[in-house]
Amino acid sequence: MTAGLPSEWSFLFFLAPPVVAGFLLWRFARAVRAGRFARRWPRVLAGNFLVFLFLGATAFLGGEIWFRYFYDGTDAFNSSLASRRWFVRHYQRNNLHVRDNIAYELRLAPGRRRISFVGDSFTAGHGVGDMEKRFGNLVRRAAPEFEVHVLAHPGFDTVLETGLIQLLASIGYEFDTVVLVYCLNDIGDLLPEWQRTLERLNSEAQSPGWLAAHSYFANTLYYRWQARRDPAVRNYFDDMKEAYRGATWAEQRELLASLRKLVSDKGGRLAVVSFPFLHALGPEYPWRFAHEQLDAFWREQGVPHLDLLPVFASQSPASVTLNRWDSHPNELAHALAAEAILKFLRELPPDTGRSPTNTARHASP
Repeated sequence: MTAGLPSEWSFLFFLAPPVVAGFLLWRFARAVRAGRFARRWPRVLAGNFLVFLFLGATAFLGGEIWFRYFYDGTDAFNSSLASRRWFVRHYQRNNLHVRDNIAYELRLAPGRRRISFVGDSFTAGHGVGDMEKRFGNLVRRAAPEFEVHVLAHPGFDTVLETGLIQLLASIGYEFDTVVLVYCLNDIGDLLPEWQRTLERLNSEAQSPGWLAAHSYFANTLYYRWQARRDPAVRNYFDDMKEAYRGATWAEQRELLASLRKLVSDKGGRLAVVSFPFLHALGPEYPWRFAHEQLDAFWREQGVPHLDLLPVFASQSPASVTLNRWDSHPNELAHALAAEAILKFLRELPPDTGRSPTNTARHASP
């Protein structure tokens, strides 16, 4: 087993049925030719059964080969074996245990501006196999004058992102421009029912039954069926929408204000980039009010805010998401985001909101 993935020996269990069924079908054909079936109806019944068994086992083996050896994709909640294997293949961690192919220095480089992207799976590049094609790396390549760090992890929300900033500060990490990459589901940590759903999904992923635990094909079908039938998963986005109304939004405002203060207290200044829900793009996009609330809030806080909804407004959901089972941004979405973010960063006054200590570090030597 590798990172909870089935052993390659398990493949033999799915290779055996079509081989055995094919052998039985061959023996049956020889028996028919030898005239061992005197009556027609048993011959037809047995023949149809063996043909069905052989074709079904062969089709299952074909699906197993595809999802076990060739398919390289993810699902939204990283529940399936195929999605978990994608992380084994593509998720490289650096010295700060975040996804990147370069080491991060703790201290600021004199005369160079540090951009620290803080976020969740959108920022980490969930589903984008080539790390150089996620927006953080695209900004790094397009702007060598910036020192770009991608401090992100799938599943992070506002509370965990705040904790990450505190942890980094405790080990001597120095902040400059901190870009909070905000996704609308970052409010999910304030929804107890959704947290219980996540715990249940994680528990079910650990014990889906023998067949789904050892077959990539059966496992994929199982989790796609679960995604369709589970009411908590089906209502996920509606629950997030309701969270931006009333008391939950008031709690989230307090958490975001605390995060802004923390960044300032640690010598940095905060900027924010907000992603829309890409699966719902279109003229009737139902979360527009949440974007407006966020924009008004950040204006009140005096924090520069880039809302990416206008950047994606003309795109169809299929053109900017990974697949029908995973609405994370694909390579095109990352490229569009990178272009807008780079422009946003270059228009930020480099000294606004910076502490005297950080300003001195960025002065020319």
